[in-house]
Amino acid sequence: MSRRFGVAWFALVPLLLAALAVGGVLFLRQGGFAPYRVPAGATHPLTATPEQVGRGEYIARLGICATCHTTRGGVPFTGGRAFATGYGTIHSTNLTPDAQTGLGGWSVEEFRHTMRNGVSRHGVLYPVFPYAHFALLRDDDLDALFAYLQQLPATARAPTPNRLEFPASWRPALVAWRMLHYQPATPDGGAGESPQQRRGRYLVDGLGHCAMCHGARRSMGSLPAAGYLAGGRIPGLGWYAPPLDAQQLRRYSTAELADYLRSGTSPHGTVYGPMAEVVYGSLRHLTPDDALAMAVFLKSVPAHVAVPNSAEPAAGPNRDADSGADLYKRHCEDCHARDGRGTDKGPPLVDAVAVTAPDPANAVRMILYGAMPPTTAGNPRPHSMPPFVQQLDSAEIAAVANHIRMTWGDRHSNLSAGDIDALHGIDVD
Repeated sequence: MSRRFGVAWFALVPLLLAALAVGGVLFLRQGGFAPYRVPAGATHPLTATPEQVGRGEYIARLGICATCHTTRGGVPFTGGRAFATGYGTIHSTNLTPDAQTGLGGWSVEEFRHTMRNGVSRHGVLYPVFPYAHFALLRDDDLDALFAYLQQLPATARAPTPNRLEFPASWRPALVAWRMLHYQPATPDGGAGESPQQRRGRYLVDGLGHCAMCHGARRSMGSLPAAGYLAGGRIPGLGWYAPPLDAQQLRRYSTAELADYLRSGTSPHGTVYGPMAEVVYGSLRHLTPDDALAMAVFLKSVPAHVAVPNSAEPAAGPNRDADSGADLYKRHCEDCHARDGRGTDKGPPLVDAVAVTAPDPANAVRMILYGAMPPTTAGNPRPHSMPPFVQQLDSAEIAAVANHIRMTWGDRHSNLSAGDIDALHGIDVD
């Protein structure tokens, strides 16, 4: 028996060595030990100029820091906002200079390291924090952001405990995730791009971290290069983010797109859902030059190959075509017009993302719960979309959504009452 055990063990040795070699390569690929060597904290407060603090405030707005690090009705930047993921709920942290619960005592080197590597003095951070994007930021921008955060009122707020499933609840497991799915980013040289395009890329890929919502993800939540700005269902939110490329944005002129980013509205549609929050908390603060740079870059992104979306029910006969048209006439036509081109009370449905997208989630959610565009300088009196969840049943909502998507979205929409129940979380079993 012992001889057989020895032979079996000897046969396993090459496999173990191969596994160690692969693990070593993956460990080095995601930075080796370097990301885990966090610089020591500061012994003296940072000295910053008013100009640097002002620059940091602009960067914080573009990075939508306050929105993500503030609970509803809470003190700004003190953390606690919940983010739903496929493996549980994660809460944001306190960014004020409180010594016990925030960034008090941190050095600018420690801040840079955390922003770029996703590892702080408290351990490895979950990738819901977009460190892979912030790794692209220049030192001067990170220093300005840190200077701004350090002058905020120090407010004590202990971190809200995360609620995660195993193995995600065990932080060392993040090292294995990083080995498989993360490779440190390096700033793109922008070869062949104009200075305006390079600035746009910097804002889209770095500060704006647009791919966090508009990137196509793998099953374990990673953002592969092949899915760059390719669109998809936003984890934990149930909304669909469309691709950001030359094909999707072809109906916008560059000037229209730049204005849309800042105002949240255009002749081609209005922002709702998570994008409304992004416009209000971040993009409305863009300078005209930065908005134009983002528009120029986004319209230069190569078109993505359309991929069938499993969220779209299979095409088939629409037995509710007549009822959908009648429901639209009674409930929708007054705001969106008979031809779907909108009125002064509602935006157009023609070319609207919710109507043309391969995923019907946005159209259904807006009919169910309504939506509100952000109030901006370019759209000071936005029109809200009323909810119909208490006026129409699931079959009726399916019928009107099918009518809208088939009439103005060129979609063979075949949503059923069961699909609607699933999209707004009703257990029909």
